[in-house]
Amino acid sequence: MPREMRQIMFRAPEIMTAITEYHRRRSIALPQGTAVGCKVTDEAGLSVTLTIQSDAGQTTELAVNAEVLAASLILYCINRKIPLPAEADKRLQKVGDDGVALIVIKRLR
Repeated sequence: MPREMRQIMFRAPEIMTAITEYHRRRSIALPQGTAVGCKVTDEAGLSVTLTIQSDAGQTTELAVNAEVLAASLILYCINRKIPLPAEADKRLQKVGDDGVALIVIKRLR
C-alpha cells in the first residue's frame, strides 16, 4: 500500500512559540520572562531545553520532552491552518543544531 510522507520543519523561533502557546492553552504556568533560546537534543529521546530570561536578567531552563514537544508543534500547525491528517502517524526528528522536523506519514487507499 502506498504512503505519503511530509516533513514540516521548525527552527528555534517557531519551537519557542509553539511551546509557549501550548503551555498557555493548557493553562500550565511557565517561568516569568521571555523565551530567548532553545536547545534540541537527541540523547535517549528527542527533547528541547527552553531558555527563559526574566525582566531582571535571570535565566531559567525548562526541559520539554518529545511528547509535549509533538503536542506543541501539532497545536502550532492547527492554529496556523497547516493541514495535518488526524489518522496519519507523526514523529519527530532533530534537524541541524536547533531544528525539529515533524514527519507525517499517511497510508493511501
